[in-house]
Amino acid sequence: MGFDSWLAQLKGMISGARAKTHVSEITRHHRIQASPGYDDAIEYVQSVLKRTGMDTVTSSFAADGRTETYGWTAPISWRIRSGTLRQLEPDQRTLCSLDDTPVSILGQSGGGKAEGQVVHVGKGTAPGDTEGVDLAGRFVLACGRATEVVDCIRGRGAAGLIIYPDTARAAASYDLVQYAGLFPTAEQLDTTPMGFSISRRAADRLILQLDKGAIRLSGEVDADYFEGSMQVLEAWIPGSDPEAGEVLLTAHLCHPSQSANDNASGSGLLLEIARVLGEIHRAQPLRNTVRFVWVPEFNGTIPWAAAHAEELRDVRFVVNLDMVGQSPDLLGEPLRVFRVPNSSPGYLNACFEPILSCIARDETAFSSQGSRRPLHWSVDPPSGGSDHLVFQAAPHGIPSAMLGHDDPLWHTNLDTIDRVDATRLAHVGVLTAMLAALPSWSVGEAPLLAEWLLAFSGQELCRAAALARQVEADSRQALLATALTIEKERAKVLGSLVGEDTWCARDHHTALDGIGRALGMSPSAASAPESPKPYRALDGPIHHGIVKQLTQEEKQFLDETLSEGHRAAIEALLNLCDGTRTAAEIALHMTLDFGPQFTKETVEKGLELIARCGYIAF
Repeated sequence: MGFDSWLAQLKGMISGARAKTHVSEITRHHRIQASPGYDDAIEYVQSVLKRTGMDTVTSSFAADGRTETYGWTAPISWRIRSGTLRQLEPDQRTLCSLDDTPVSILGQSGGGKAEGQVVHVGKGTAPGDTEGVDLAGRFVLACGRATEVVDCIRGRGAAGLIIYPDTARAAASYDLVQYAGLFPTAEQLDTTPMGFSISRRAADRLILQLDKGAIRLSGEVDADYFEGSMQVLEAWIPGSDPEAGEVLLTAHLCHPSQSANDNASGSGLLLEIARVLGEIHRAQPLRNTVRFVWVPEFNGTIPWAAAHAEELRDVRFVVNLDMVGQSPDLLGEPLRVFRVPNSSPGYLNACFEPILSCIARDETAFSSQGSRRPLHWSVDPPSGGSDHLVFQAAPHGIPSAMLGHDDPLWHTNLDTIDRVDATRLAHVGVLTAMLAALPSWSVGEAPLLAEWLLAFSGQELCRAAALARQVEADSRQALLATALTIEKERAKVLGSLVGEDTWCARDHHTALDGIGRALGMSPSAASAPESPKPYRALDGPIHHGIVKQLTQEEKQFLDETLSEGHRAAIEALLNLCDGTRTAAEIALHMTLDFGPQFTKETVEKGLELIARCGYIAF
């Protein structure tokens, strides 16, 4: 079967309604990493896969708060039974409870029971926020990142921590309650307090009351830590041709009860894709292997990928489904496709728009139980914040993309099943299944894929020319030359898929050279002067905890320059450190990925900081 046959078949088989049923079932579980609720969700996914006749394997990794992989410490297993925070004085009310709002008890909260007064410390993440403040026996109210606040108050006798949304986070709703985890190491368990999360409305009421006098609260959490394990579940469809390689699809299964779009949507849709591709495979075997992996985000993905490093050499690309069911009627548009960064040039980025165009204009891809709004999408710069980063990073270096939506309600109690749409699940399901089977249907479709790639590469070269007008004059030709090299590398990777005998890459290169000349590229751009070429000293994605080693000024530099796309920029910077590129050359790649703000000086400063944190050497 070719492209058209595959697309027509998938539109008729992928059920957004069935996928949404799986999403609904997954949301019932309180899926904190390394918790009984997460294991229950794994059991549900595994039971569905077994009913479809698919082989599965569950891998277990330490959840002891000690074991490290690539500098990431495994979380400690955690079990919670109940939790409540009440106001006792000057008036009485329940501020939150696990039964009503599961996210209102922070993940990995300490257990205990206490009464005490409230102290408000603002953001609570800078030393000055709590300096000189008596925290002993008090409930600390703060709007900063929970892990950073708890680091500032640890060991100071606080009765508990209460977080609330800052102004930006509360913009979506004055009543949302945000999810956060404390993630203590084994050595920090005795100094980890009870943790609660309340809405901005509830917090503002407390802050106003504090202006008039003391407030007394009572908190109780029935929870405990134990040395357990994290479960990663995988299933696969074995391809008939080893030369076709493998495509890996992944979704993170963790997060609290509800957490529907993030990320029960990706996990539930992955089940539907597995069912459909399994049925097709039984009728006509796929050439390539498709592997499906359900993970606890980052914490489970990292040790799983490390343990499977040799197998992952056969993976052509990874597609990560993270928040893919957003209702266009209730939450808005578009579907966002986050491109593979230029550190791993390939043909995948060229395939998104053509496939989405075919899906969007066909009403057979709509679900009878979903929205009737037409599909809108954007293909965006690389993004961080999810598991595709693990596969992009060394030692794997696999082209990895993410599909998702902007959801203002992510990590909150308002991320509910009613905001997940069956039609959008169907649309993303068809796109993902088409990509998963691409090495199978690409046989005989070399002209089509070459057409897509030439159109994409021409667009990329034109975009590079526009960027060149925004950079310093002495970098313009080098930027265009770098763009041309990247686009030619894409052609090489496509040739490895379709075979050199079915497509002439030389003619493709000639066409790219012609576009380059039309855009004013010089026959030969000046080479960069000799200078140090950084290389990786530590595998894996960068741990967010590296900021603890930096000064406040250095943290601000990272926030302002390298935090683009949920820190995709700093990950791309690290992935470009392969011992072959200078800082100037890395800056050119970063500019093509993220825009003209990445100067040589910015890159040099970033390299200096991540070298100090042990990730690179020269």
